[in-house]
Parts: sequence; C-alpha cells; structure tokens
Amino acid sequence: MSYELSTRHYLAYSLPVITFTCLMGPINILQGIYAKYYGIPLTVIASILLLCRLFDAVLDPLVGYLSDRYCQHFGTYNPIILTGSLLFLGSSYFLYMPPINVDALYLAGWLLVFYFAWTLFEIPHLAWASRLAKTSVTKAKIYSFRIAAGYTGLLLFYAIPLLPIFESRDITPETLRVLVMVVIILALPFLMLCLKTKFKIPRQVNPSNVQKAFSAHTASVQKSSFSLSLVKNKSLTIFLVAYLLIFLSSGMWYSLIFLYVDVYLGLGDQFSKMFLLAFIVGIGVTPIWYKLSVYLGKKSVWILATLLMIISYIFTGYLSPGEAGATELIILKTIQTLGFTCMGVVAPAMLSEIIDYSNWKNRSDNSATYFAIYTFTSKTSLAIATALGLFIAGWYGFDATASSHNEHGAFGLTLAMVWLPSLLGVLSLPLILLSPIDERGHQIICRRLEAIAARNRNKRNVIEKEGVRFID
Repeated sequence: MSYELSTRHYLAYSLPVITFTCLMGPINILQGIYAKYYGIPLTVIASILLLCRLFDAVLDPLVGYLSDRYCQHFGTYNPIILTGSLLFLGSSYFLYMPPINVDALYLAGWLLVFYFAWTLFEIPHLAWASRLAKTSVTKAKIYSFRIAAGYTGLLLFYAIPLLPIFESRDITPETLRVLVMVVIILALPFLMLCLKTKFKIPRQVNPSNVQKAFSAHTASVQKSSFSLSLVKNKSLTIFLVAYLLIFLSSGMWYSLIFLYVDVYLGLGDQFSKMFLLAFIVGIGVTPIWYKLSVYLGKKSVWILATLLMIISYIFTGYLSPGEAGATELIILKTIQTLGFTCMGVVAPAMLSEIIDYSNWKNRSDNSATYFAIYTFTSKTSLAIATALGLFIAGWYGFDATASSHNEHGAFGLTLAMVWLPSLLGVLSLPLILLSPIDERGHQIICRRLEAIAARNRNKRNVIEKEGVRFID
C-alpha cells in the first residue's frame, strides 16, 4: 500500500520549526549573555545549565511514553504539540527579556520551564514525522525539510543583530528582546497551519485495537517485550553511542564559541555574520545531503559529516587574536555547519528506520518513546559537554570579563574547544560503520510491516463480523 506526501505536507509539518528553532538559537550563547551583561559567574552558569539540562533529559522518556499512549488512544499528537508550543513561547519571553537585577535563581527557574516546553513540542513532533514517512527515501526527505526549517530559523535569529535599528552588530539583551517579539508574531500562524493541515497517517499495526480485541494480558506482554527490546536492540545501542560522542564533541565547541569569538578573538561584531552566512549555506546544502543519503547511503554521508566537524574543531585551534578575521570565521562556521546539517538529516531518519524494526519485532508503534530516548541522549550529552567546556575554561583561568588573556587561560579554552571534541569525533567513526540497518535492510522491514498490516486488517474484519466494534 502506497502513501504519498506532497510538498505542501512537508512544508506544513516543518513551519513551526522555523520560529521555535529561532528561539533555540540564543540558548548556545545564553551563558555568554548572562555572564557578560548580568555578571553571573561562568561556574555558576555551568552548574545551572548542567542541572537544568539533566532535569530536562530525565523528563524526556516520560513525555515520550505519555505521547505514545495518547496517540495510540486518540490517534494524534496535536494537543501535546500545541501545549508545548504555547508554554515555549511564554518561557522564552521571560528567559530572553529578564529584569536588570536578574540573579541565578531567575535564570534556573525559567530555563527549567523553557526546556520542559521544548520537550513537549519536540518529541511528539519528531515522532509524528516517523509515522508520516514510511520509506527510507521519504524519511530522509521529511527530516531534510525539518532541518532546513531549523536553519531558516537560525538564519532569522542571526539576521536580527544586523538590522539598522541597532548601534552595533553584537548580540545583546536588546537584540534578544526584538527577537522574542518578532518570533511570537510569526509563531502562532505557522503553528495553526501545521496543526490544521490534513495528514493521512497509515496504520501498519493498531496496538490499541488488537489489545481490546484479545486481552489485557496481551498488553502487558507487549510492554514487557518492548522494554526488553530496548536493551537488546543492537542497532539502537550502536546508534545512540555514536550520537552521544558526536553531541559531546559539538556541545563542548558550541558552549564556548561565543566567548571564543567575542571575548578571546575580540571579533564580537562578526559573530552574527559568520553564523548568518554559514546557515545560508546550510539551507542550500540540505537537499544535497538528502540526495547523497539516497544515492550513497546514510552511513556513508554521516561519516563524511563527522569528518567535516572534526576538521572544524581543529581549524578553530589555528585562530588567534589579532590574526583571525571575518573570512576565517566564516570558513570555520561553514565547515562546521556542513557537517551538522548532514547529521540533522540522516540521524533522525536512521532512528526512524530503527523504530520500524522495533515495530516489526514488537507489533506496536512506540515512535515517541524512541525519539524521547534520542532527545534524552542529545540533551544529556549537551548538558555534560556544556558544563565540562565551561568548567575546563574556568578552571584554567579564562575570564569572560577580561580584555586580555594569559597563555594558561587560552590553553584551557583550546583544550575544551579543539582537542577533546576532535578525540570524541574520531571515536564515533567506527560505531557509525558498525550500524547494521542499511537501506536494503529497511526495505525488507517495510515489506514485513506491510504483511503484518494486511493480516491485521483481515483479523479486524473477522472480529467485526463477530460483533466486536473498533473505534479509531
């Protein structure tokens, strides 16, 4: 059975990501803003970010589980996505528009709400795409639209400091205030268009109906089998460890890049420009990565992307104050964006194929739970990486408020941004190669899922004839 998605469907699904990613953009430089403009020490910010990220990550499996149960019962993720979206917009207002006398407690409180709201939106939205796209090609395509929308949002964020209404090109509290107001105006119509678009989601297995038709014992067996399958799923384990290592490396780099450019290199006025131009490239190469993943396979392009990210880390170490300029920064961020864009396309698509394998083995759709594990891994690794990067820089004496820096502080910055991320990236390469599910294997899984769906339809018809009525 064939289910086609049109360009209209891909666009409608991706639209909210533009505005919400625009609000996620400052989160990687938030530590620099609160340290530079509000005087909160880096070590205190590092502790807050670590605790908030870990708390947020712990909530992911619960949100994923409840999202799956809700979707299986009501057939939609929309109310959860809507709730998370509205809460996300509200928390962004307070996080990016703090009072002048802001303290660490204020930052911690609104950061917790901000992360929780993003989780309520992100997990069901990612799982929704996995349910919409059933083939290896359409999975790569829908996530390529999603990553392109994300880069469009980041492009919008980094374009705002370049507006003529500002005296400088630096990212400042005033920049963030304008950002929040612009995004709120755009976010609501984008969200409504997404949620009101009619999508036809094919049902390969209807676990809710099967459970009603047979017994409660069947449901408990399925849950036990699913929990056990998570532990024994070799493909999932390899994927998550590789993903963890890459996010640890990129998280350390991202946690310090704003301070590196603005404070260490003294090129804060070039920061928005380097990200803006790089994200234009990111949007342009997204369809290229999609095509390459179809022709070369997702594993091959993921390895290429990881190598590009390693090159960007090493290139960072060759930049020095007084010598580096706008050209070097643009080259650096472009290389890094090329790799990260590819990862945004292939990683969720590969996980979606692993989900299909689980659906075949366990006869139930737990997409949101799998994506909750996925986001739990990324958030935990980013929390550890951000805290580790800031702690290493602070431990070696790097001062975000100083105008000049000694060799000891510069070494700590380089260790956290260059050498440790490069090592972690290298360690991920053999794991990506070992991933057992490829495009041919996924085609086999799809055929077996179709066979199960056909048998379930036949069972359903027989049971309905005997007087059992199903409610979808």
